[in-house]
Amino acid sequence: MTVEDFCKWIESSNFKDGDRLPSVREVASSLGASVFTAFRAYKKLVEQGKIYSEHGNGYFWGRKPEISVAVHERESVRLERLLLDAWKSGKISADGPLPSIKDLCTSYETSLGAMQRTLAKLREQGILERKGQGRYYFRNTRLSLTEPKEILLIMRCNANGDFNCLGERELQFMHNVYASAHRRNLKPKVLGYFEEESAFLDAGGKRIMLEDCRGCFGAVVSTMLVFDINKLFAKLATTRFPVAVWWEHPLYDIPRALKKEKRFAFFNLAFGEFPGRIVGRFLKKKGLTRIAFVSPYHMSMWSRDRLKGLKNVGLEVFEATDASHASPYDFMQEPRAHVRYRQILMSLVKKIPPVDAWVVSNDRVGVELISFVNQGKIPRPPYMVSFDNSTDSYRNRLDSFEFNVETLAEQSVFHLISPGVTLYKKGDFRELSGHVVEK
Repeated sequence: MTVEDFCKWIESSNFKDGDRLPSVREVASSLGASVFTAFRAYKKLVEQGKIYSEHGNGYFWGRKPEISVAVHERESVRLERLLLDAWKSGKISADGPLPSIKDLCTSYETSLGAMQRTLAKLREQGILERKGQGRYYFRNTRLSLTEPKEILLIMRCNANGDFNCLGERELQFMHNVYASAHRRNLKPKVLGYFEEESAFLDAGGKRIMLEDCRGCFGAVVSTMLVFDINKLFAKLATTRFPVAVWWEHPLYDIPRALKKEKRFAFFNLAFGEFPGRIVGRFLKKKGLTRIAFVSPYHMSMWSRDRLKGLKNVGLEVFEATDASHASPYDFMQEPRAHVRYRQILMSLVKKIPPVDAWVVSNDRVGVELISFVNQGKIPRPPYMVSFDNSTDSYRNRLDSFEFNVETLAEQSVFHLISPGVTLYKKGDFRELSGHVVEK
C-alpha cells in the first residue's frame, strides 16, 4: 500500500472532527502496510491540515482547536483572584512562605501546570521570590534586618499624649502591630497625634517633629477619629520612608497625590459595601432573606454602605434607620446622651415588621437591643447579627462580623519591609475582608 492509498483510506473512513485516529502501528498492522508508510501518510495529512497531532497523545481528525493561551490566561486570572482573596482574608500570610504548590493545587482545584504558570508570573512581576525548587514567599525589597529598626506607630491622642480614648478595635490593632513588628525585627515607637494643634506627642506630652525621625524604617498610621485628615497628611507627605495607613474615612477622601506614591499604602478595614455583602451571603446560606437593618448612625457613610451591601446580594431589606448621628461618639457630645440614644433606638425597632432576621449596624446597638429584650420592652428578634465582634458580643452571645484587624496590622508592617509588594494591583485601595463569628 502506497502513501496515497493510505491517505484515501483515512479520508473515506468518516472520522469526525476531534476523533482520535488509530496509532501508526495499529493502522499499519490492520492494512498490511509498513510502519514507515503509515507514518509518512499521517505526516502528509498533517501538512495538508486534515489531521493534527498532540505530542504524546497521538493523531486526531480535523483542525487542531485553538486553545490555549486564552484558556491559560482565564485560569490564571481565576487563580490570581483566589490568591488575592486569600491575601485579603489573611489565609496567605506575608510573614511566611506560601503553601506548597501541591497544596495550592488541591485548595484551588487546578492543575500543577496552571498553578506553576501563575506563580511564575507573579515572580516575574516582582511579587514573589523562590529559593531553588522550594516554596514561594513574598519578596523583600529592602535589606534584611540584622539589627532592630525603629518604626513609628501614629494614633490620635489628647493634649497630654495619652491614648485614653482608644476603642477596642484600636487597642487590638496596636497589639497586632507590636506582634507583627517583633516578628520582623522592628521596634515600634508610638507617637500620638493631637489634632487640635496638629502636633505629634510622645508619651510624656513632649512635641516630636517628624523631621527628627528621618532614621525611622517607616510609619504605620491610624486615621480613626482624625477628622481633618488633610493636615495630618500634609505632614506625612514631607517624610521619605514608607507609610502604611489604616484608612477610616470614605474611600473618595484619600489624597490622590499620595495614593499614586509607591511608598504609601492605604488599607480599608470597615468602609465600603463588602461587610454588608459578606453578612448578606451568610444570611442567605441560612435561608434568611427578609431582614431589617437597624442603625441609629445612618448619617455615616459606613452605615449606608453596609445597607447597600445587604441589598446588593438580593436580600429584601426593611430600613430601620435614623440619620441624625454618624457614630457613638456623636451621641457623646449631647447631654443625656445614653437616654437620647435609647429613645431613638426604641422608636426604630417598634416600626419593624415581621422579618427573618435583624442586622444591626454594630455591637453597641445589638447589646442595647438585647437589654431591651431582657427588660421585656421588645420581643426577642427571630435572629440577630451585628458588626465589630467586640468583647460585648461574646458576653451576650451575639453573632457578629469580625473585621480583619490582625491582617491589617501584618500587611501594614509588611509594606514597610517591601513597599509595593502585594497581590493588589498597583494603586488599588487595599480592602481587607472578614467573616461572621457565630456564638
